[in-house]
Amino acid sequence: MLNLSVTKDALDRALALTDALIKALEKEGFSFEIDAEKGATWVKWLETGTKMAFAISEHVKRSVHVVTPAEERARKRYWDRSRWDHAASYPSIPQHDYTPTGTLTIEVGRWPSRKWNDTPRTQLESRLGEVVGGVIVLARDIHAKEQEEARRKEAYRLAVERYEFLTTRHADEVARFEALEADAANWERAAKLRAFADAKERQLRAVGGPSAEQADWLAWARAKADWLDPLVLVSDVILDAPEPKRPGYW
Repeated sequence: MLNLSVTKDALDRALALTDALIKALEKEGFSFEIDAEKGATWVKWLETGTKMAFAISEHVKRSVHVVTPAEERARKRYWDRSRWDHAASYPSIPQHDYTPTGTLTIEVGRWPSRKWNDTPRTQLESRLGEVVGGVIVLARDIHAKEQEEARRKEAYRLAVERYEFLTTRHADEVARFEALEADAANWERAAKLRAFADAKERQLRAVGGPSAEQADWLAWARAKADWLDPLVLVSDVILDAPEPKRPGYW
């Protein structure tokens, strides 16, 4: 349905005004769309797809309600009855009265938006050309704003993409360098282990060794050096095995 906030007496005029405006805007390349689910009416600029909210409303004058004699009697009956009947309901008496004025307002757009009102001298029907011209200018302004917003979003997206690329590259480089340092350190440690095993073997040979047990130890030490050396691709059946899980109590 059309977004019309008017009283019953102004409805026919609001519908006729909307019909005239639709026809005038269609000649300028606009169309009207109704979103029944959201209760919204849109003016769409076909050239760009720009949409603007559309509404017609009536100014309703609000005044302080003066209690009528009938309402005063109803209130008195309530006070008399409430002395013995606690379920008695207080009469519904409004605080304000609302009086239709017949003054209509056309509003198009939201941020930004434009409004056109009836005035004491002219009604909106005689100023449709002004309204149509204003809608065209507003559509151009909104389209320019949408383009600028799209440009800013794209610039932000590219900046985020660049930031993520640089931070990822830096993190990867740090990780590679740390791995390099670790490999170099392990290579030096492996060389020290081999040198120690060689020195130990020379010591044992000087005293008639090594024994079978000592030879096993030397082989074990050199195997651990190979396992530690990043230039030797070997695995260790114990150190590379998964860590055992503590059994649960059952």
